[in-house]
Amino acid sequence: MAATTLPGAGISFSGTVSVKSSRLTAPHQVRLLLPRGGGRRVVLVASASPPTPPNISEKVAESIKNAEETCAEDATSGECAAAWDEVEELSAAASHARDKLKDSDPLEKYCKDNPETDECRTYED
Repeated sequence: MAATTLPGAGISFSGTVSVKSSRLTAPHQVRLLLPRGGGRRVVLVASASPPTPPNISEKVAESIKNAEETCAEDATSGECAAAWDEVEELSAAASHARDKLKDSDPLEKYCKDNPETDECRTYED
């Protein structure tokens, strides 16, 4: 049997893996059927984090560049402080937007309401 590793997930196992892509219930989701002893199989569902909303990362990078340019001459000026405040506000907005996207994952919502279903079970070895 060949060992299989899922990069970035910290999961490795030996055996045959069956990927059921037709049963995906959320974007960025992969289902794996993992063999277990006694002819049983375990369903492993892995989801990727939702991406940052469009253009927020670019706006944060642009505001950082603007703040650095503003503070190059006088780091103690009010304009410099205001520029870094803008960076902080945009960074917080990006973080909140990512959290909101993460909360809107349909599988997470389903599992919150139906934790006993096969798709939502957590297995520990």
